[in-house]
Amino acid sequence: MSIAYIPARHFRTLLQLLEEQNHPTQPIVEGLGLPDGFSQQSQEGFLTLEQVQTLISRAVAVSQSECLGVYLGQRLNLSAHGVVGFAGLSAATIGDALKVAQRFQPLVMPLIELNIDQSEHLTWVSAHTTLALPKEVEKFLLDALLASIYTQGSYLYLGSFQKVTAYLPYFEAQYDGGAKAGFSEVAIEYGADGLRFSFPNELISTPLALADEQTHQHALRQCEAMLEAMPRPGGLGQTLRQQLLQEGPPFPTLQQLAQQRHMSERTLRRHLNQENISWRDLLTEVKMNKAKHYLMAGHDSITTIALRLGYQDSANFSRAFRQYTGLSPSQWRQY
Repeated sequence: MSIAYIPARHFRTLLQLLEEQNHPTQPIVEGLGLPDGFSQQSQEGFLTLEQVQTLISRAVAVSQSECLGVYLGQRLNLSAHGVVGFAGLSAATIGDALKVAQRFQPLVMPLIELNIDQSEHLTWVSAHTTLALPKEVEKFLLDALLASIYTQGSYLYLGSFQKVTAYLPYFEAQYDGGAKAGFSEVAIEYGADGLRFSFPNELISTPLALADEQTHQHALRQCEAMLEAMPRPGGLGQTLRQQLLQEGPPFPTLQQLAQQRHMSERTLRRHLNQENISWRDLLTEVKMNKAKHYLMAGHDSITTIALRLGYQDSANFSRAFRQYTGLSPSQWRQY
């Protein structure tokens, strides 16, 4: 049974946006099991992944707009994010507000992960979806994030954003004039290999006018409590486990997985450690699950299976397999 873990708040806003544009919303929500008057309800609530994917796909089709996500994101100012917005608004600097966004992104949209890396002169914020999603769903979510970050940044910082660059994994022809005008002050590089932003470090250190330490700490405590109570179908470890099972062998390295997420290997390892997951143990688990499948599904020799899984020889593979399962590969095949 699917777990409802994706906050419903912004999808209500999406339906309201479509209603204002005189698009019919009944075909969008039909058969999704949503309560009557869903778009006008005020309670938080959660949706399943299947509901979200269907809702977005239908909304894009009804609107006939490739950049519908941008128009939603333009509405997602700080107040639209509830207590997470207040935590960002009361932060000491823009950099601190970005850290709030990174930490509590699951409370806003758990299908997207934010990462922050800093070089000598620039701070990089990258975003990627945590699951393999239909192309129109992925673009919608990333476009909404792009526009939302710009909308919130414009509120926090009244100066020019001309030194900020946004790298989009899509092409300019996929955005209409209204969408592009929404972030006209930012330099845009289209056709990038992922969504990311570069900020000058002097901008990141800019103090915020509404900074208030007491309010900020109170909001952070509320966010932490909400994050702890939030339903979860699986964290980063589960995401990587599924990716490794789908792609390998040969399995991507931790460095390759980190590069796909536009973060350092050290950062990715730290995220796994926060879930009490060792990369070595995760990779071993995936290899052993694959090994069980190969042993049961075919007649390949143990040496062939060992080499396919990246072991130097059958002896090393057999030793690892026995340590993991308590049986030798031959015993498992007979079992």
